[in-house]
Amino acid sequence: MHTVYTTTITRAARRRGIRVRVLDETLPIFELRHGGRSVRCYNALTDRIGAATFHLAQHKHAANRFLSRHGFPVPAQELFVNFAQARRFLTRHRSIVVKPCTQWGGRGVAVDVRTAADLRRALRVARGYGEEVVLEQRVAGEDQRLILVNYRCVAAIRRTPATVLGDGRHTIAQLIRRRNRQTQRADPHHRIPLDAETRRQLARLGRRFDEVPRTGERVPVRLTSNVHTGGDCAVITGAVARPLIRLARRAAQLFRLPMVGIDFLVDRRRKKNWIIEISPDLAVSPPEGDDVARHWLDRLFPGSRRARR
Repeated sequence: MHTVYTTTITRAARRRGIRVRVLDETLPIFELRHGGRSVRCYNALTDRIGAATFHLAQHKHAANRFLSRHGFPVPAQELFVNFAQARRFLTRHRSIVVKPCTQWGGRGVAVDVRTAADLRRALRVARGYGEEVVLEQRVAGEDQRLILVNYRCVAAIRRTPATVLGDGRHTIAQLIRRRNRQTQRADPHHRIPLDAETRRQLARLGRRFDEVPRTGERVPVRLTSNVHTGGDCAVITGAVARPLIRLARRAAQLFRLPMVGIDFLVDRRRKKNWIIEISPDLAVSPPEGDDVARHWLDRLFPGSRRARR
């Protein structure tokens, strides 16, 4: 329970005189109380959001179809049925993403799958996280998450895949472990996995875990940009294009989610963007978390604004 994803919210709540009651010590489930009003939360998801709305947004294929039917730009996508169908999808799009349908944090995701052998491996890993697996056309662009409260963009972050910096002495595996020790001091979940997907990315570059990069050389070790797979993020709230904000607002209104994270891939050169994921239960955390928590608590407990310290 006591992780950066919940303490960002609970610390902000307590500063405003909002009482916090932990409902489960192992999950980010807690209750907030103020002025006779109580709200139960799972991360930033509250009990004010119905189960049907949550499932529609959280189920990656359902969300993709829903957005597509309403004219939003999304990558082509299919649910995995069998290997023959998956190979046809791969042949049609040449480079695809394979991911569990209802997981989060980049778990079980394989990016830029191009061969039948990689497809078979990616499916095996993804199905380890659940029976439903999504096949998605890979689209290129900068990963931007826009966070909306009350259908207004209150924060935005740019996420980039994990890299390590060579020093001419340590292997790639050692550099990954050293980087993980540094990032996990602030967030125990911020780590680069030394797994098959990282090994596959290195092999694409002709690299190995036991190789020593030269001093100053940056080695991209993942293609997923999630913090949970070692990705980095930077706040870009003031630099987001206005059309993207309007698109995010329309999507949030379509799903009826007043608090939501919407993930885009933005190709500035071709002036294209795609919505790749909707996060109705997003974790509120640094670096943008304090601003998000403030707006979120303003909405849930307007009377608590006067109690800020």
